[in-house]
Amino acid sequence: MALGKIHHLDFFVDDLEKTVKYFTEKLGFRVVWGREGMKRLVTPNGEELFEFRQLDDDFSNASPSDLGRIKSKDELIRPYLAHIAFEVDDLQKTCDEMKGKGVPFKTGDGPNFNPETGGGEATTYDENGRRWIQMLQKGKDDKKDIAKNK
Repeated sequence: MALGKIHHLDFFVDDLEKTVKYFTEKLGFRVVWGREGMKRLVTPNGEELFEFRQLDDDFSNASPSDLGRIKSKDELIRPYLAHIAFEVDDLQKTCDEMKGKGVPFKTGDGPNFNPETGGGEATTYDENGRRWIQMLQKGKDDKKDIAKNK
C-alpha cells in the first residue's frame, strides 16, 4: 500500500472563531468550507487543508471513534499535534510581516538563524496558546534527502 499526500489535518480547538481569525488574518489561510462548529482552511499556497472543530457541549460532533467514550472536552487534548511547520523562502521577511500583524514569537524577536547552513527557524503559538506554528528556512545542508542517508 502506498499512501498519498496528506488530504487534511483535523484539530479540535477551544475557540473556533479565534482560531480561524488567527489563521486567516495572521498567516494568510483562506476558509474554503464550513458549517456550524467546523471550518476547513487552505494554506496560502493553496495545497494543504486544515480542519478546525469546536467540540459541541454534548460531544455530538466528536469523531465516531470517540462517541460514547468521551466524558470531558479535556480528553480530546490528547493525543495532540506538537507543532505545525511551514517552509518559507525568506524567514526574516516572513517574521517581519507577522510581527507587523501582532504575532508574538516564542524566541522573542523572531528568527534564529544557523550561520553555518544559512537555515533558520522561528516559532509562535496559535491563538489558543496550545500549538506551535513554526516557520523554517532551509539551509545548504537541509536540502539533502534525509531518507537516502539512513
